[in-house]
Amino acid sequence: MKYLQFTPALFILYISCSPKSIVLNTPSISSFYFEKKINKLEKLGDPSLSVYRKIVKLKVQFGFGIILEEGDRLLDNNYNDGIKKYQKAQSIFLEAKETQIMILLAKYPDFENWLKNEKNIKFVDEDIFDLYWLSAAIGGSIKASRGKPMQLIQLPVVGRLLRKSMNLDPQWGNGALYSAMMSYTASRTDLNRMALKDSVDFYYYKAIEYSDSLDASLFVTYAEAIHKPFQEKQEYLDKLNLAVNLDIKSDSYFKMSNYLAKNRAKWLISKTDDYFLE
Repeated sequence: MKYLQFTPALFILYISCSPKSIVLNTPSISSFYFEKKINKLEKLGDPSLSVYRKIVKLKVQFGFGIILEEGDRLLDNNYNDGIKKYQKAQSIFLEAKETQIMILLAKYPDFENWLKNEKNIKFVDEDIFDLYWLSAAIGGSIKASRGKPMQLIQLPVVGRLLRKSMNLDPQWGNGALYSAMMSYTASRTDLNRMALKDSVDFYYYKAIEYSDSLDASLFVTYAEAIHKPFQEKQEYLDKLNLAVNLDIKSDSYFKMSNYLAKNRAKWLISKTDDYFLE
């Protein structure tokens, strides 16, 4: 079964006030950092809307950037431990999803009916954050489920959330919406190979444009979504090397996500022979 191609590099992972060398190279400390920060926010007596949003974002970042990454690396050598990581990520994503839906329901009581395409809602630009991170939480839960039907049926919801966000402001997040659409499109089973590639190409080049080519995760996502299944080994390596060699500016909007993308690219390069027939 085809699993959702949401990669950890897909979402904008910016972690402030945390030394990148510790966060990226010491998983146990990385997990401790996220868990401590999330627990601190959840223990607030009367959390505000902004606090709930921070919790959602942190949980999605934690799930993609740390837990699923650890799971991916464990699956080949210790399958059971890898699955446990996926299960932990699944729990975290579902919690984030519930919180984000609660936020949107407070503003739009018919939101759950909108998700079912049974109601119309006039969203505004300020809703993009909530729509985007809900799509991220759902996308994470689908990936962490490893193809379970009860999660896969939510895939169209991800597309609905992303398309609505793009209709409001396609440039939001410096191309983050188009980057997300790359992974969503690559997971669709209703498109033939060429239609899928053409669609992913469209979103890829738009994301490149809006990010000013500064988002390394785009190269990783494209390599995994297109070059790997199409068995284009040299192109796959070229894209991953673009991510590895991208110059990261200290003040870049994508600083932390680029470090994570670089790490994933290096790991994927080391696994190249496992993914290609020749």
